Amino acid sequence: MHWDYAIYAVHVAFWGSFGITRATLRKSAGATKPSAPASASVQTAPYSRALLGFHMLGFGVMYFGLGQAVLGAKVPEVFPLQRVIGAVVIFAGAALMCWALLYFRSWRFRAKLEADHELATEGPFRFVRHPLYLGLNLLALGTALWAPSVLELVALVLLTLGSDLRARAEEKLLIQAFGERYRAYKRQTKRFVPGLY
Repeated sequence: MHWDYAIYAVHVAFWGSFGITRATLRKSAGATKPSAPASASVQTAPYSRALLGFHMLGFGVMYFGLGQAVLGAKVPEVFPLQRVIGAVVIFAGAALMCWALLYFRSWRFRAKLEADHELATEGPFRFVRHPLYLGLNLLALGTALWAPSVLELVALVLLTLGSDLRARAEEKLLIQAFGERYRAYKRQTKRFVPGLY
């Protein structure tokens, strides 16, 4: 269906909103003083490159599967409004990531703490410990809803698992850097799903 090409515009909007928010915050970073506790030393999680690579594999599978489905006109009609629901889930992921960036100025690709890494506990971090990874999971889920296929299901599993592994690696670093302050935060805030997990 020719409407399925619109998913590429939705993905561009997702990544564009993330990039614009990130760039805007980078420009204004010098004007604001950190109010959150900051790490005193540089630390990198073991295997952080491998975990990032595993996560990227999930994205590769997702975009390969999406290309096969959309360009091959093989997006199945599974349930009513699947494209609308998929788009809403993707946009929710984008909104969550942008909201998280407003409160988390220490974002990095790898599980690494710089000397000025801030502990974020406000905004979406009040509800889940890793809203950025949750936003990526929502991108994968929305894509699987819009263009359901075996490859998109595999991508969803890979991306969710990759997010979980990366989150666990970061949490070890955060415990080392912030000690009991992070342990207390961890006890009261779930990793990805408020009240559940």
